[in-house]
Amino acid sequence: MKDKQTILIIDDIKENIDVLMQFLSMYDLIPALNGQTAIDIANEEENIDLILLDIMMPNLDGFEVCKVLKNIPKLKYVPIIFLSAKSKQEDIQKAFEIGGSDYITKPFYPNELLSRVNTHLKLRAYEKDLESKIQEEVQKNLLKEQMICQQSKQAALGELLMHITHQWKQPLSSLSSINILNKAKIEAGIPISSKDNLKSIKKSEDIIMFMSETINTFKNFYIPTNGNKSFYISESVADILSIIEATFYFDNIKIYVISHEIKKTFGNINEFSQVIFSILNNARDIFRIRDIKIAEIHILIETNKISIKDNAGGIDEDLLKDIFLPSISTKDGSGIGLYLSRNIIKKNGGTITASNSKDGAVFNIDLSKKESISS
Repeated sequence: MKDKQTILIIDDIKENIDVLMQFLSMYDLIPALNGQTAIDIANEEENIDLILLDIMMPNLDGFEVCKVLKNIPKLKYVPIIFLSAKSKQEDIQKAFEIGGSDYITKPFYPNELLSRVNTHLKLRAYEKDLESKIQEEVQKNLLKEQMICQQSKQAALGELLMHITHQWKQPLSSLSSINILNKAKIEAGIPISSKDNLKSIKKSEDIIMFMSETINTFKNFYIPTNGNKSFYISESVADILSIIEATFYFDNIKIYVISHEIKKTFGNINEFSQVIFSILNNARDIFRIRDIKIAEIHILIETNKISIKDNAGGIDEDLLKDIFLPSISTKDGSGIGLYLSRNIIKKNGGTITASNSKDGAVFNIDLSKKESISS
């Protein structure tokens, strides 16, 4: 890191530059005898902290140079002090309007010049320090987002395995029963007719096909997609229910769906489905934790909107306002599901809110800002 701050001095009179370089010798100074040279230097130099700029110069005057310099991104916040013999109010006003930070009239007092230069350099140092800290925080937040996404993937994998287990429990039991029955007949010397044998094979094939389709359903659900398209929310919900059906049946959770949807919604269907999936799984977990005997989830669907309401007793009021923060959870967990859900819905141009009804929690998702395309 350099020890001295850098000042670009722009004046077409060499004697004026010599005087300024003498007064400001404690800084790293770069002289320019005309506007174009100053612009070329500014484009190449990476560490200019302050610019002293004369107005009356040939070809490009100070006002024109200032406009060009302020359009260079890296100089956007670098202060420019106009140093000019022009003392009319309209000249001073114009200097500030085009981006000047200060205005000193010639002839100047050395102490006044030094004081103003020091003040602007201190402010610039504070700004650069703040910019550096902001960049550090951005990088920290980016790393945090990556860690949260990784945790979410791990949690999703756990959910996937659990639902597959429940979905396959009954089919595997049926396959086992077929094999046990046939084995028992063979061991007992009971002849098995070709018709009965084909019937057993056909039933086994149907069960295996069902299990294969289940895998395809899960695979499609978890495949990330980048493209948006029009889809019916009700169809997305139906696909999700087909995935969680066995698990929720096992936990004796009833789900009621009412749809008044008349048009398709435009967005990323996989991302949207994963949000609904996360909310429903959260409700299931709360039912278990609170040992709700008669567990119900009511889903109301309208065009571009969906409301999911449970009867698990609601969200603690102290948590409600921060429920979508990454560190907040309504159960024993990280809380990343709702945090990512909010980011996904926001990415798709919508909003997600949480509130309490008299019976439990209510999540409302509104994608009405997205383009809605009728079928």
